[in-house]
Formats: sequence, structure tokens, C-alpha cells
Amino acid sequence: MGMDYRIRCCPDGLVTDRRRRVKVLDCTIRDGGISNNWYFEHELVNRCFKKLVEANVDCMEVGYRTADGLEKLNRDKVGPWRFCDEDDLRRAVEPGHIPLSTMVDIGRINISDIPPKKDTVTDVLRVASYAHQFDEALHFIEHGLEMGYTTFYQLMAVSEIEPKVMDDCLRRVATSGVHAVYIVDSFGALFPYHVRFLVRKYKNYLGTDVEVGAHFHNNQQQAFANSIVAVDEGVDWVDATIHGLGRGAGNTPLELLLFYLDNPRYDSRPILDLVDDFATLRDELRWGYHLPYAITGYYNIHPRGGIALMSRPDRYKCRSFYESMQDRFANRTDLPPGPRLNK
Repeated sequence: MGMDYRIRCCPDGLVTDRRRRVKVLDCTIRDGGISNNWYFEHELVNRCFKKLVEANVDCMEVGYRTADGLEKLNRDKVGPWRFCDEDDLRRAVEPGHIPLSTMVDIGRINISDIPPKKDTVTDVLRVASYAHQFDEALHFIEHGLEMGYTTFYQLMAVSEIEPKVMDDCLRRVATSGVHAVYIVDSFGALFPYHVRFLVRKYKNYLGTDVEVGAHFHNNQQQAFANSIVAVDEGVDWVDATIHGLGRGAGNTPLELLLFYLDNPRYDSRPILDLVDDFATLRDELRWGYHLPYAITGYYNIHPRGGIALMSRPDRYKCRSFYESMQDRFANRTDLPPGPRLNK
């Protein structure tokens, strides 16, 4: 049962075999592309694809589908994986080896821009929205299913959603036909005890016919820990990226997740072949744990403020940044009565 053949001081059987059932989705190019505006060469994407196939990872997410002109995205200012045109996809990946995914952000694509599954190399459509966009997301989910895709729903910024709103979203999406619904910690605000509660809530509302997925950001050094807890609680999917690449503090590192899962179905060695490619990018893009990201995660806000601070020469002079976040938190009017953090 256990992984503790490595650890002499502990008995076997301390971990659940649920980690042998979970499936892994790699979103290095899609989520990691937020760090460099999706400027990955086709050759690198193809190399990642081949190594993920060798490692037997369950799904590769290649990028976003985005409509021209929406959200003022200019093709001259972002790389090809923000749009995932079919010609670019076919240059970088091959159908039939592992399932391939693209994501759509509600508000950044028209429903008519999603091709039927038979006309694309991709298999999975992931629909991402905030709670206030749920009605439109549900429309996209239904369309994705009609077009023949395996369809997932990403309920973003879950840490900001009021319980009644979340309950309503989960209740309605449970009967939509969607294949999986994800817990998405967009701000890196969650700790393991939050994850335990949320996995149980999702599973309670979604029942046995809809799978549960988990996607965590590393603002407070919790992404890997939260992934472990999610696996222990019985999620069906966990997202990860090579070397933890991702916006700001990054994501759950794929190599660490595969080590933990200790599943003979996966081979972590091909992933290790890719680390050199991404370690160089890490020096340039400064993803990973940095105190500005931890501060935004702690205060449960979008990391854009931390990203801006990290671009400055005084990036590690964080006290004033912390105190500005503290003031912002203390002045919020949407919080219930109770103690506030002391200055």
C-alpha cells in the first residue's frame, strides 16, 4: 500500500491508495504561459508533449482558445498558445497519444469560435469562469458537450466565493453533463484544512457521476501540500506544471506530484529531462515563492500587486506593501463582524 519503503523510521500503510487512482493534467504551456505571454517555441512545446507521453501523464493542456479582438489581446504581443490555432497545434502535438486540452475564459471567446471536436486535435475543453459568469459558463459547457468534447469546468477564485453562491453553482453544474469540476485556488490563499472542506463539499454536491479536480497556486508555499490533501480526500484530477512554472508564485510542480503519487503507471524520468529548459526560464521570469506573492495570497487578493512589486529593484522591501494590504483588508466592508488583524 505505502510509499514508506523509502522511509525506514515509519511503517508501511500511512498513506491512502487514493493516490494510485488520481489522474494528472499538465498545464505547463497554458498556465505557465501567463508568465511569458505564451512565447514558447513550437519545438519546446513538442518536446514537452513527447516527454509527457513518455511519462504517461493523463492529459496535456496546450493553451487557451481566445477570440481575436476580445480583451484587447493583440496577436503581435502574445505567443501562439493564447489562441491555439489549429495550424499551431498540429505543429506541436500529435493526436492519439494522450488527451489534449485547451481552456476557454468566459469573456475572452465567442461560443462560435469553438470548433467541433472532429475538426481539432484537442479532446478536452476546459471552461473557466468566475462565479458571476456562471450562467454563461453553463452555456459554454453545454456547447462543448454538444461539440463532442470531454468538458471540465474551472470555478475560479474559489476563495472569494460566498458559500450560498458556491452551493448554487455546484448544484446547477452537477446536472449539466459536465465531466469534471475543479477547485481553483487562483490567489494561492488556501491552506490544507480549506482544501479538505472544499473537496468534501464538491463531492457532496456533484455526486458520483461528476469528477472533482484540483488546481493550486503556490503563493504561500501550499500548492504541493494542498495537492496532497486533495488526493487524500479523493479528487480525481490534479493539475501541475513542469518545475512549478506559472504566473507569480507558480503552481504545483509536476515532478514533485509524480514522486508523491508513486504510481508505477507514471515515469518521472522524462519530466526530469525537461527541467533544464525551464530552470533557465525561472531565472528570467522569477516565478516561484517570493514574499510579495505570499502577502497577496495571505490576504486573498489577485497577485497582480505582487507581480508589479517583483518587477521593481526594491522588490524585497515588503513591509510597506504588507501594510498596504493590511489596510485594504481591514477596510473591507463585505466581511462579517469579528476581529481584524492588528497593526
